[in-house]
Order: sequence, then structure tokens, then C-alpha cells
Amino acid sequence: MERKAVLKWLKFFSIIFVLLSVVELLDLILFSTIINLNLDGTSYTVANVIFQSGFMAVHATLLWVFLLFVICAYIAISFSIFTIAKKDSIENHTLAKFLLLIGLFLIIGGFIKTNFMTLLGNSHINTGITTTTLQNALYNPAITPLFGAIMWIYFTVVVSFFLFSGLVFGGVGLRWMLIIQEEKKHNQI
Repeated sequence: MERKAVLKWLKFFSIIFVLLSVVELLDLILFSTIINLNLDGTSYTVANVIFQSGFMAVHATLLWVFLLFVICAYIAISFSIFTIAKKDSIENHTLAKFLLLIGLFLIIGGFIKTNFMTLLGNSHINTGITTTTLQNALYNPAITPLFGAIMWIYFTVVVSFFLFSGLVFGGVGLRWMLIIQEEKKHNQI
């Protein structure tokens, strides 16, 4: 594999990861503060429903905080990927291992994030009159405006991109490691 091409694509993907993660963080903040849920004739922000109203269980608050933490971790990892891609002093074998580890991290982190989103979406909102899950409330046009549902779908799109990227990074890293090992074996003979 061409080392310069791998480093170029690694920089490119790290910039995309940073942009997607920062937009996702802004989406989470705006989603929690701007989007209103109309429950029993009263309008509540998503943050108010999750954190203050007592309509949801305590685990929903923890899931929201964990989701925020995972997004921030992706931002930090994206910056470290870019920093490593800028360094041209890493040998090929180490860079191939790094690509494989990035892929594994993206896949594991993506599945963890998907689980947080699924558990949060399936958390029940109970106002005493209305009982529904958060996800059903977000997709119900009588409760949430269309823009709220679109903002919630953005999380799914981003996690899908990270999962797919994890497969690509892991595959490229593994393939490059195998090529390097074959070259070493061939040179020893």
C-alpha cells in the first residue's frame, strides 16, 4: 500500500470525523434546548423532560450524559487521529496496527453509542395522563415538530457512518499488516 495515500486519507477522515462529531454535539445541545415536546397540552423542552420534570426514569438522565460523553470522546479521538496522521515518522507496521485499532474503536464505540440511543429512545415518558416512549414521542407530529425527528435521525446517520468507517479502517489496517508480513517472509527467503 502507498504510505502517502494512507496518511492523506487518514487526515481526510479525521477532519470528517471532527466535523461530524462537532455537528453532532451541537445537535445534541440544540435538540435538548430548542425542541419542544407537547405533552398533555403543555410544552416542555427535551432537556426538561429528561432532567427536571420527573416524567422519565433516572437512567434516562444517565444515558443522555453517557451519550454526551461518547460524542466528546469521538471528538478527542478524531483530533488524535489527525495528529498521528500529520506525523510522518511512524513506521508502516505501526501505522497499520493503528489503522486496525482505529477501526476496532469505531466499531465498538459505534455499538455502545447505538445501545445508548436505543435505550434512551425506549425510555418511557409518563406524565400521569400520557405514557409513551421518547422515540415514539419524537416521531409523533402531534407531540414533536418534524425538525425534532430529523435532529434525532442525525444521531443514527452519524453512528452508521462511524460503524461503516470502522469496518473500512479495520480492513485496510489488517490488509496492510498482512502485506507487510508477507514482504518480510519473502525477504527472509
